[in-house]
Amino acid sequence: MRYRTAVGVMVASIIALASMSSFAGPGQGQGGGGNEDRGQQMDRDRDFDRDRMQDHDRLEESDQARARDQDRTRIHDPANIKDQDIYGSELMTQAERNRYREQIGKSDEQGLAQEFQTQHEMTMQKRALNQGVDLVPPGQGPIYGGELMSVQERNEYREQLRLSNSEAESQQFQARHREQMRERAHALNIEIEAAE
Repeated sequence: MRYRTAVGVMVASIIALASMSSFAGPGQGQGGGGNEDRGQQMDRDRDFDRDRMQDHDRLEESDQARARDQDRTRIHDPANIKDQDIYGSELMTQAERNRYREQIGKSDEQGLAQEFQTQHEMTMQKRALNQGVDLVPPGQGPIYGGELMSVQERNEYREQLRLSNSEAESQQFQARHREQMRERAHALNIEIEAAE
């Protein structure tokens, strides 16, 4: 009986010492090996934080794309749509803008808002092309190298930018465009005005 008690006390002491050494600070217990474990843990923490940030960025891009789609197709109160928020409003009369508000409201109730919006956008693009004017979607400004582009090229650029699925896709498209405009300006031996 005493033998079992003595062995039990020794095992408990060894377990207690082992657990205490795992909680020891740097340079304590295990002959300084704690520094190596701490460095590995810091590396794992850094990797975890980096992965978490990348996941956050991907989710944010996805949320932005989803929000753009919802903004484009869901109308909460058609009467509150501002003129400048209507695609191609600068090419429409006030009566046409009012009629647009009525139609988008009816289409939204019937679940046909996206179809109506697509048809409206095509009509505005044709109108802009026929009139030889720029069609600037809400939220877009000047185009880098726009003075070196035809009206049709500017309108195609804006449309492709507007339909980008993510911020990353949009940035890649804009980077390719800037390079093309730099090449065009170099070939014409002119400077590009700052834009965007």
